[in-house]
Amino acid sequence: MPTRVRAIIIQDQKILLIKRKKDGLVYWVLPGGQVENGEVNEFALRRECQEELGVQVKVKELLHEMFSQKLETLGQSEYFFNGEIIGGTLGSGTGPEWQRGFHYTGTYKIEWVELKNLAEIDLKPMEIKKIILNKLANEG
Repeated sequence: MPTRVRAIIIQDQKILLIKRKKDGLVYWVLPGGQVENGEVNEFALRRECQEELGVQVKVKELLHEMFSQKLETLGQSEYFFNGEIIGGTLGSGTGPEWQRGFHYTGTYKIEWVELKNLAEIDLKPMEIKKIILNKLANEG
């Protein structure tokens, strides 16, 4: 079963998210994606951020590890790392999400969300939203 990696990028009291509109739903996800065969998680996350966001990311500590609860990816390992943008141009990604003819449906929009508004949005998975909010509450 594939492994997925996600970046938690926080700058200036904002978190970098991808706003999804799919199947009539609106929700947010953290940038990242699937680890390819032979890839190390941290390398995969750097590659995914370059493809999806157009930026180079320094992968920092692992914040959380969990198994997916979504029906279509049930049991899949998911790793959430703190990250920091160290180069590139946000929004210049050229990954398959941005190209026609791939199996991606719906829309993707890169968005900085104020941390103070994080509790009010539908960030998936819900478990990581709770962890980020708890971490912020303990730091503040």
